[in-house]
Amino acid sequence: MSELLLQSVVLLLAWYGVGLWKNRKPREAVGLVLAACLAPLIKPVFYPMAGLIAVGLLGMALHARRPSLALLGCLPVLVLGLYMGWNKQRTGFYHFSSIAEINLLHYNGAGVVRQLYGKETEDQWVSDVLREANAQPGFAQRQKLIQKRAGTMLSAHAFTYARQHALGVFAFFLDPGRFDFNQFFHLAPLAGGGLSEQLRAAGVQELAATLLRLPLGILFLLALITAANAARLLLAARGFWLAGKGELRAGRWWLAGLLLYVAVLTGPLGAARFLVPVWPLLLLLALLGLSGSGISRAEGAVPVRESQG
Repeated sequence: MSELLLQSVVLLLAWYGVGLWKNRKPREAVGLVLAACLAPLIKPVFYPMAGLIAVGLLGMALHARRPSLALLGCLPVLVLGLYMGWNKQRTGFYHFSSIAEINLLHYNGAGVVRQLYGKETEDQWVSDVLREANAQPGFAQRQKLIQKRAGTMLSAHAFTYARQHALGVFAFFLDPGRFDFNQFFHLAPLAGGGLSEQLRAAGVQELAATLLRLPLGILFLLALITAANAARLLLAARGFWLAGKGELRAGRWWLAGLLLYVAVLTGPLGAARFLVPVWPLLLLLALLGLSGSGISRAEGAVPVRESQG
């Protein structure tokens, strides 16, 4: 259920972000920074956004000559910095969430090892890193060792990882949700792991071979959903382009930026369930694309307000 809570906060980010982009008023900045403080406390994927918002509001402050915007932009960085300091006091390691090291080892680094050498080597590599990490004298040393081992693997095979990351972003928008069907309908698990796992490990060719082994009914349903997702993505791209002709021509960059932010930071983990928090933004852009020239009819969906003064 945290995805639904985060979805509400993301809508606040979109609402106040578009409003701020339109009129540069402190009231929109207040709403934006409060949402930016709350979002990472729900899902850590949003904690790097604090720095992006601080830089963005600093730029706006310089352009509009409003120092208050720059001061507000520091608030999310301050809140997250205090939280990381609290974590250091408890664990000895200055960090926001240990999920970063978990993903780095078990998904990013492990995915590269699996694609290069196979599942058995992946399992052995992860076990070796964990054995060495757990032998460290403290939590900080443990996390740093994981960062070092996984980082070395990624840097040594940067192209392989970049390809996996791109495939993850691709899956983020188009994944039909085979995992979710499995959980909801209690379907038999796929040999070799889920579709996203196979996509990371063996690429599109092996994924296609796996799909062809599915029951025809499930295969047809997944193909239908994938086609609908692709159509939605195309309509969203069209909506982004059409919004450039209306009142949303500035705010559209913020909406698209939120979408791409989550997609890129999700990376190799890209799957349908991770789209949930930003799904309304994708739907909004798709509806703009579907409405054609009727951009003005959708303007009420976001806070487009005339500047006063």
